[in-house]
Amino acid sequence: MAKIITTLDHAVDYINSLYEADSTAPTSGDEDYTVWTALINISINIWESEEGVLWNELFIKLADAPDGDTTITASTWSYDCPSLFKFHACGYVRVGTGTNKTYYKVIKTQDKQLYDNNSDNWCYFLNGSLEFNPNCTLTTGATINYEYYASATKMTTSTDEFQMSDPMFAVFYVLSVLKQEEGDPQPANIASQKLESMKTLNEMPSWFQSEPPTDTEGGFGV
Repeated sequence: MAKIITTLDHAVDYINSLYEADSTAPTSGDEDYTVWTALINISINIWESEEGVLWNELFIKLADAPDGDTTITASTWSYDCPSLFKFHACGYVRVGTGTNKTYYKVIKTQDKQLYDNNSDNWCYFLNGSLEFNPNCTLTTGATINYEYYASATKMTTSTDEFQMSDPMFAVFYVLSVLKQEEGDPQPANIASQKLESMKTLNEMPSWFQSEPPTDTEGGFGV
């Protein structure tokens, strides 16, 4: 699905056109821009927190994260996860690059005591950090690789980009709030449709995948 809008500024321009019906959109620092940005971030929270959905856009590779430890350092077995890390999405953490990788099995934190006395390649995630078996040997300078599920990125600057597949959901959510006192249900209805469409796209099987999408119930505002 091609995005009609991609950045915060694009969204503000659309909101201005649909709500104010003029060609002069507010800019960063204006009261409307600040309020609309706050509402857009609320819409991101609603999208991110949609019950029963793990959004494809929020599965991230460590290499694509804006922060978090990515390189092994000498005599260190504890490494910071990215700031937006929610939970790991991999069975193994890889250390190294290309065909020269070592695989470290991700174990459950509560099972750690069962592995304490061995030097096997295992690790676990705890409170925003990746912990390697302190009895194993790590190669200094090697690259750490894993996948994780992230919290959604909120909008702060004009060029920040949306993660959701259809940011028009955010636009119509904001319009639904701005037009709430007018009793106009159309923006809320369109926002709900946009959210449901994103859920369908998110659950749609890839080509040659036999499983059908799981039925979902409820939508925006429910």
